[in-house]
Amino acid sequence: MATVTGITNPELFPQYYERKLLQYVKQNLPVLDYGQKFSMPANSGRVAVFTRFTPLPLAKEPITFKPTPAAGAGLTAQQVSVQIEEYGNFIDLDEFTNITSFTPLMDVSIDRLAYNAKQSLHAVAMGELTAGTNVIYAGNATSRSALDGTKKLTKAEIRKAATLLKRNDIPPFPDGYYVCFIHPDKVYELFTDQDLVMLSMTRKEPISQGYIGEFAGVRFIETTAMPIVPNGNAITPADVYQTLVVGSIAYGVVDLDGNTLQTVYTNLDKLNRVKTVGWKAYFAVKRLYEPAIVRIESN
Repeated sequence: MATVTGITNPELFPQYYERKLLQYVKQNLPVLDYGQKFSMPANSGRVAVFTRFTPLPLAKEPITFKPTPAAGAGLTAQQVSVQIEEYGNFIDLDEFTNITSFTPLMDVSIDRLAYNAKQSLHAVAMGELTAGTNVIYAGNATSRSALDGTKKLTKAEIRKAATLLKRNDIPPFPDGYYVCFIHPDKVYELFTDQDLVMLSMTRKEPISQGYIGEFAGVRFIETTAMPIVPNGNAITPADVYQTLVVGSIAYGVVDLDGNTLQTVYTNLDKLNRVKTVGWKAYFAVKRLYEPAIVRIESN
């Protein structure tokens, strides 16, 4: 490794680590796969602008043996903006420890930082997506305060959420399914061992990060980024799990590439004894169409 002075030397940082962190985060951040993408060019400001389209009205009148209608359907669009924010984390590495360690600390650090970046950005995304107004409470409860610890997530709530999206004419994703982001604790309660075996046998795609399978027209993606919030208003306080079922026009997300997600490598002293390796990201997620996002709250 070259010995340099100064504080920032990105040209000396191996491209291997750059690619490793970016590739890991993109492959393991499922929220990127289901939102409208915004590419952030350099010198383009701090605001991401998404275009929200509403579903077209149904064409229920036959036109057999009739003239073509003079007026067709129009695209109803509205621009939605969100400010892009900067996120990041880092690890300080002592060069002597790194050289004498039996474990390659740089590789370990990049692995930990990539996982941290993925978890952090997914938590940011879910914080925005779970703030919507379209809510179903488990066990026929009418509010969060009524979730008294006994209102567990069931398949009935999943079917109800999918039905609500269909009723609002929310288009599914190109594979014909809606997507459910769900905490692993709820997967354990929602599906028996036999259910999970059947889901794995009927999967229509190769195994990917968090992907469980399909049920009732919904594709399940498990992630620990789903918020667990306290229920202080209940007579018996209990944790409340949040689960999301979304359609294809639900939200927008800043796409991650070599500009928006970067590996950072700096020297902290003139003798090159202490280095910092980290990640930083320019990121934002925005709900675009409230009827396309259903939040289920349960114990």
